[in-house]
Amino acid sequence: MSTEPQNFDIAIVGQGIAGTLLGYFLEEAGMKVLIIDHHHQGAASMVAAGIVNPITGKKFVKSWRIDDLLPAAKSIYSDIGTKMGIKSYTDANVIFALETIEDENNFLSRSEDELYSKYFSKETDFSQMDGIISKPLQYGEIQHSFHVHLKDILTTFREYWEKKNAYLDEFMNYSDLKISQDGYKYKAYHFNRIVFCEGYLAKDNPFFDKLHMQPAKGEVLLIKIPEAGFKKMYKDKVFFVHQYDDIYWVGSGYEWNFLSEQPTKEAREVLIEEINRILKIPYEIIDQKAAVRPATANRRPLLRVHSEHPGMYLFNGLGTKGSSLAPFFARQFARYIVKGNPEDLTY
Repeated sequence: MSTEPQNFDIAIVGQGIAGTLLGYFLEEAGMKVLIIDHHHQGAASMVAAGIVNPITGKKFVKSWRIDDLLPAAKSIYSDIGTKMGIKSYTDANVIFALETIEDENNFLSRSEDELYSKYFSKETDFSQMDGIISKPLQYGEIQHSFHVHLKDILTTFREYWEKKNAYLDEFMNYSDLKISQDGYKYKAYHFNRIVFCEGYLAKDNPFFDKLHMQPAKGEVLLIKIPEAGFKKMYKDKVFFVHQYDDIYWVGSGYEWNFLSEQPTKEAREVLIEEINRILKIPYEIIDQKAAVRPATANRRPLLRVHSEHPGMYLFNGLGTKGSSLAPFFARQFARYIVKGNPEDLTY
């Protein structure tokens, strides 16, 4: 990237799904965007399966605001796919393993609720997994779910911004950010506004405190299941999500009190135990990955405006629902940055 002094309308620090989509919308609004990112290996967006699932939990409740979030996510990811020339997501129903009579009753009860029924498939088709997955007591199928190709989206946007000389590949040194009445200067770059989208590393940001973040570590295995062939997602304590060819993403849960961002032997053993319980056919472990999600105490996104520095913002806290939350709230926050409507800071 050129070291000549450059002027931008706004800088975005962090290019996970939050920063990427915010940058996309700000450019759509006509802003000249600078991305500052250091490819943090523990970033959740590069490890997550990108699951958008309208129904969650043991009681099979609707995800928060999913009736608004899901259509926005589908529309926005479709637009991005068209603009960038990539396949941005894959439609895939979720098959839930119902292990107990209580599970089955909860599932059936929700499926008959008119506020829920559109997300519940009237018939469960398990044929893709027959002979591959050990059968629990019963199954239930959720529709209108999909998984987002996060890595492809992030990589494609990175290459796009690099070609535009709008990408600074480094970890931001906060002490090098100079604030004045004329805006902001970072090394040779000048911009009028700045947004921090740093994921869980926002805990070290000196400009924003009291974020009430509760970072959660998750670990996953990429496994090869030769000739498995099933494309639907499967949830039985762990999630199975097809990636490509015979490769599947397997992950679940989160760890609140973690000592390292790195993958651990303990998590690997737990995942292997679950895989062995579920799969009836041989598989091969291809890779193990770990990431830290930027969760918040109330499980709501953070849309913050600095109280003292005009044009300084924070967009964070998307947590485990990042793939569904990011499109809707990135669009909303970008609209606030451009137009300044206070209603766009609300949920």
